[in-house]
Amino acid sequence: MEQRLATLEDDGWQLDDGEAIAAAYPETFWVPPLAERQALQAGQAVKLIFRIVTTDDQDRDEQHVERMWVVVTGRAGERYSGELDNQPYCTEEMGPGMPLWFEARHVINIHGDDEEQAE
Repeated sequence: MEQRLATLEDDGWQLDDGEAIAAAYPETFWVPPLAERQALQAGQAVKLIFRIVTTDDQDRDEQHVERMWVVVTGRAGERYSGELDNQPYCTEEMGPGMPLWFEARHVINIHGDDEEQAE
């Protein structure tokens, strides 16, 4: 699998930058500490924000945003490889097992960190 981040133009979906959202809304949007997001291991589950474009019945583009879990499968430099662990509500073209690349900035939750988010 080519080590590149998906784009709306090429893939019909992309990942939102969780760090940028947290910086814009620090009182209401939490992300795990950077050290944790930079130390992910294969087998861990992380939550990412997917922005997905679909076409409606009248051939118009619709943009959807879904938060979904991804299982980390490896790492190459600053990028992680992973597999989608959810089925998006808005499309059947993506699904569990779909491979993808992401970076620490995309991670908005790490499985097991829910208690920290509540603090």
